[in-house]
Amino acid sequence: MLLLELIVVLSAFSEDGFTTLRYYTTDSNLLCGIASLLYLLWKLPALNREGKGVVSRYFQNKDGGTVELSAARNGISLLRFISTVCLMVTFVVVLLVLGPEQGYAHEFLEGRKIFSHLICPFLSLLLLLFEEGDIPLKWVSYALFTTLAYAIPLILLNALGLVSGPYSFLKIREQSLGKTVFWIVTILSGNALLALGALFLRRIKNRRS
Repeated sequence: MLLLELIVVLSAFSEDGFTTLRYYTTDSNLLCGIASLLYLLWKLPALNREGKGVVSRYFQNKDGGTVELSAARNGISLLRFISTVCLMVTFVVVLLVLGPEQGYAHEFLEGRKIFSHLICPFLSLLLLLFEEGDIPLKWVSYALFTTLAYAIPLILLNALGLVSGPYSFLKIREQSLGKTVFWIVTILSGNALLALGALFLRRIKNRRS
């Protein structure tokens, strides 16, 4: 997962520089990459508990025990949940909005988009479902706040005429107020449904394990 996100993010920055951060796709894949890296670092102590290499020695105490990283587990799990929901929002927006506008082959199969729009969302969801423990219901609100943190600045910048888009539904100066409200409600509702879907799929999987 981390390798795929490195490909996506580095490719995006090499093509567009820091302006690539205006895209929800780049931001969600960057967030997933950070979550994957933190998860890997959290897992390393357990994987190297009895090892004798340099990495193992770094994570071991003088008495041979591993460094306790369990305090960070919830934070990393939350970040993985939020990034997964954001990636699934990306997939659904491409499926229902950008695909019809730009063509499905262009949006799902061209260049890095096969990773950022298709493979990474479902791989991240699959990995999330196989983690242990239930997802607290309040995490759904955190996923919504993350999307709002992306949308509000861009809506304001579009309203001021400082930027255009980058997505058609963010171009509020080129559409009616009713249409803008429709898109806001639709995308946030979809975000909530995707977050709830991931939450319940995880609970069902854990109860069957």
